Amino acid sequence: MGRHSCCYIQKLRKGLWSPEEDEKLLMHVTKYGHGCWSSVPKQAGLQRCGKSCRLRWINYLRPDLKRGTFSKEEENLIIQLHAALGNRWSQIAAQLPGRTDNEIKNLWNSCLKKKLRQKGIDPVTHKKIPEGENGGEDNGMRKRSQEKAA
Repeated sequence: MGRHSCCYIQKLRKGLWSPEEDEKLLMHVTKYGHGCWSSVPKQAGLQRCGKSCRLRWINYLRPDLKRGTFSKEEENLIIQLHAALGNRWSQIAAQLPGRTDNEIKNLWNSCLKKKLRQKGIDPVTHKKIPEGENGGEDNGMRKRSQEKAA
């Protein structure tokens, strides 16, 4: 996933956002709404592409965002919803007001999968892992290594 050609042609900024840029985007979207994201940077006086502005707003600047650690109830709800919906992060996020799909996906991949494995539950099928199977991520690596050696 590279950058869009518009980002190279217009010499747009990339990388970290400054507090001044955050303020400009926040003020513009609060006052006028976002409308068409591709037109927002120019209207707000930013040297960014529309996609960058959209992601910054959705994941960091929205006033209804909920910050901080997830509660046990939220973690349990994510596990239940993942069992029903799979990796449909935006549909899961819709059930957790103030949480973003990216934040939920990161929590799943960094913590919740491991917690399920420790409890003896397969994080893909949400079923009990049969006795004798490790269930760890390195288990698949060992199997592949053994297959190559054979």
